[in-house]
Amino acid sequence: MESSRDLQPNKKLRVVHLADHTGRLQVIFPDSNMLDIAAVSRITKRRFEPVTNYHSSGDPLIKPNSITTILEANILKETSVSIRTKVNGLYRDTTSAELESMFSGPLNRFENISISTQLIKQPVDNHEDDEEQILQALGRFQSIRLKQRLEETLEIPPLPASSHRIIRLSSDTKAGTDELCDVIALDPSLAAQVVSWASSPYYGAPGAIESVEDAIIRVLGFDMVMNLALGLSMGNAFQAPEDGPRHYEDFWLDSVSNAVLVESLVKAMPNKSRPKIGHAYLAGLLHNFGYLAISTILPPHFSILSRYQEANAHLSSELIEMQILHFTKEQLGSWLLRYWSLPDNIWTAIRYSKKPHYYGEHAILAKLLYVSFQLRNEGIIEPSVLQEIGLTLEEAEACRDAVYQKSPELYKMVALINKMNA
Repeated sequence: MESSRDLQPNKKLRVVHLADHTGRLQVIFPDSNMLDIAAVSRITKRRFEPVTNYHSSGDPLIKPNSITTILEANILKETSVSIRTKVNGLYRDTTSAELESMFSGPLNRFENISISTQLIKQPVDNHEDDEEQILQALGRFQSIRLKQRLEETLEIPPLPASSHRIIRLSSDTKAGTDELCDVIALDPSLAAQVVSWASSPYYGAPGAIESVEDAIIRVLGFDMVMNLALGLSMGNAFQAPEDGPRHYEDFWLDSVSNAVLVESLVKAMPNKSRPKIGHAYLAGLLHNFGYLAISTILPPHFSILSRYQEANAHLSSELIEMQILHFTKEQLGSWLLRYWSLPDNIWTAIRYSKKPHYYGEHAILAKLLYVSFQLRNEGIIEPSVLQEIGLTLEEAEACRDAVYQKSPELYKMVALINKMNA
């Protein structure tokens, strides 16, 4: 008769490569944990950075005795284990005895220490507690002098004047095309971006788009232009991150791709449950605003966070953020957007975009952001969430595939943004 231990699943392991100027190191640790790069540096007295294998088609597990390998000794107490050597690779079963014999040569190190961290921290569920949590987290950073309020502690870039004007205009129920054109015209770069957007092959408008008024009336519509202009102008308040994760292509590409996918999902929804399409587009465009905020406001910590994300690509971003920063980019980004007086549904949806079981105010928009994220990252979407937004999985995937088919046009649109912001 099998024992309860025999019936337990194998402990899953992960292989990650680190490197410095003198060579490469191979690290093996439990797949459910986060690799602690700082712990590895303390053991080796060397400063390693991750070697990314995101686009490698080969098996990155290097053969025994050809590279220094570190693993936690308690792994060898397991009867059998399974190793996954790529982010999305298959697990290979092996015994702990085979593992020990494989990595016991003279070039390999065997350490009875912890090189990984169990994930125990989760973000708070209530956005009302975000400011206190972020302040407590910042108190751990000795380089930051805390004050009573978060906006007094952080050096927040000023909101662009064009953003202030558009936010004020959005609360004016009598505002029309003329007023919006006047506001955007005060920022020539923003006006050029809006016109270029409407002129792009993605929208396929017949004839030349020669003015913001043309963009509004002929192509995008009043709400879309207002929210697009607001998102673009707010993004201009921050510099694009230069030391982010090396597998992360581009902030604006990620933002624009998400915005157009959310727009597509809204158009596919039943009419009775649709949020405003302009607000949905803006929420999609700003969904990752906290990432931009961390890179600008906390650059040294952003660099550390990026290295940990590279080394732990098997984990969700919010889990790594909680371990390193003790708050998530959704918490900081939504707090900042709330501080800047954006509509409640925008910052609320962003705050709860990783919470499929959030049922508070503006839940539908939050769930749209969740679905969009899962679609773009090939994650599993909970059926109840699709039911709540009124779409089938096939309909949602069709929206994603349609957006992907137009990816060359999206790249061109993003290139325009990056060129104008350079």
